[in-house]
Amino acid sequence: TKFQGEEFVNDIYSSSYQEQMLKLAIDRHFETEKINFDRKFKIKTLALFFIDDIHSYRKDDKSEKETYLKNTFEKLLLEKINEVLPTLSVENDSEYIEYLKASQLDISACHAGYFSQDNTNSDEEIANQINEILFDKKKLLSIKMDDGKLNTRRFLFSKWTLKEGWDNPNVFQICTLNESVSEVKKRQEVGRGLRLPVNSSGL
Repeated sequence: TKFQGEEFVNDIYSSSYQEQMLKLAIDRHFETEKINFDRKFKIKTLALFFIDDIHSYRKDDKSEKETYLKNTFEKLLLEKINEVLPTLSVENDSEYIEYLKASQLDISACHAGYFSQDNTNSDEEIANQINEILFDKKKLLSIKMDDGKLNTRRFLFSKWTLKEGWDNPNVFQICTLNESVSEVKKRQEVGRGLRLPVNSSGL
């Protein structure tokens, strides 16, 4: 466990630390998500991850390098869903069970990223993710889309692109998977969320 004021040493800031941080963030996310899902007016719970290496999340067509961070995240997320589902009651948690099962069936739909280089990317799926993150806050905060399909996207990844000019009140978890020791940068990152949330109707 890391405490306030305690920093990672650069040469030991390895994937094992990132995996621990990812796991902790996912655990905390699910604690909050269940509470927000049980409300009379449900609140979509978002988590935001800041990363250093874009290609650890977004595949580089010019490289054979694995997207180890995305792969690790998806593995941990699926494990957490599989852990949580058996603890839920069909009688009391039917909607949340449905939501988690939809997440389970398509883990990749649960997360999205936005990075500066995406502005020149022609991939339609990436373009849709960017549009939702940057411009369609109503859709991002919805639990169900207009066509009735469940919207499971609630984990967002970025580098520095979302530190200024973007915020979302429903970001309950912010996990910085980078080596920054800048106090200003940390304040900017925290400012992207952790505000009074709105429900799935935007109220």
